[in-house]
Amino acid sequence: MKSRTRLSLTILLAASVLVSFPTYTRSQQAVELLLGTPTNSVAWFPLYVAMKKGLFREHGLIIKPVILPNQASVAALVQKEIPYITNLGRVLSGAGRGLPIKQIMVLAGKTHHVLVTSPDIASPRDLRGRTVAVSQPGTTVHRELLAILKKYDVDPKQVPVIGLGSDSNRVVALKQRRVDAIMTAVPYDFLIEKDGFRRLVYVKDVVDLPLSGLATHDDRIRDKPEETRKVLTGVLNGIAYARTRRDEVIPLLREFIGLESMEMAQRAYEVVKDIWPVDGMPSEEGLKNAIAIEDVPANVPVTKMVNWTPLKQATESLKTR
Repeated sequence: MKSRTRLSLTILLAASVLVSFPTYTRSQQAVELLLGTPTNSVAWFPLYVAMKKGLFREHGLIIKPVILPNQASVAALVQKEIPYITNLGRVLSGAGRGLPIKQIMVLAGKTHHVLVTSPDIASPRDLRGRTVAVSQPGTTVHRELLAILKKYDVDPKQVPVIGLGSDSNRVVALKQRRVDAIMTAVPYDFLIEKDGFRRLVYVKDVVDLPLSGLATHDDRIRDKPEETRKVLTGVLNGIAYARTRRDEVIPLLREFIGLESMEMAQRAYEVVKDIWPVDGMPSEEGLKNAIAIEDVPANVPVTKMVNWTPLKQATESLKTR
């Protein structure tokens, strides 16, 4: 009981300090739903677009993001403290171990992570004997680095790797020359390119790997199918809006991820616009890779980790509009 109370307090505190998202007046008709997410990320930017453009309001919903670390958001989802979260890896891993949660759509069908290096490194082959910073050894970004090294025939044993936590920590370490390269995410590569650092490889050009998704509890899928369908319909509309209304959403992208200029936002948009799948589905190879990265036992059926039925219903509802 104490752990549940602490978790509730965490969510309330997170909601109270979240000031970068739009606020809404309460409506008798609208249902407020919390969305757990670790950070503002281009991976789920179309969901933000849907919030800003009132695409959930059309379905009588108000989505209110709260900042929670991935581990805490999964715990909150399992305990039904929060109805939806933007996560993929930990959900697949947890569901594969028997937790009553499911991935119900993919928000980013490709990763927006990137290898950024010192100016003197011209190729991943030059990383031999050079130190690369990731979040933590064994995490997704570390395995993405390994995929890059494999593509360029570099023995991972020749590339020292250290864990430095957040993207901002890694950026500082690169600027201070404490490391030679970092694995980071858009927009951090744009924020430091003016300092002469080299954007060497986008991971999406090397490996098919979805990065972010929307997940909920098994009971919510069963007990509130109409709500779940409406949430997914709003997100699908947000993806379509983000992909087709470039000039309208670029200012939102700049606002959302804190870019310095419209020119920088335009360039970032061109890099990431293809990571959001129009149908919310990963490729077969991408889902296979995502499950493999989480070390889910091979004998666990995919149906224990994902439930695409609400997404298919949302897609069908859009066809009939």
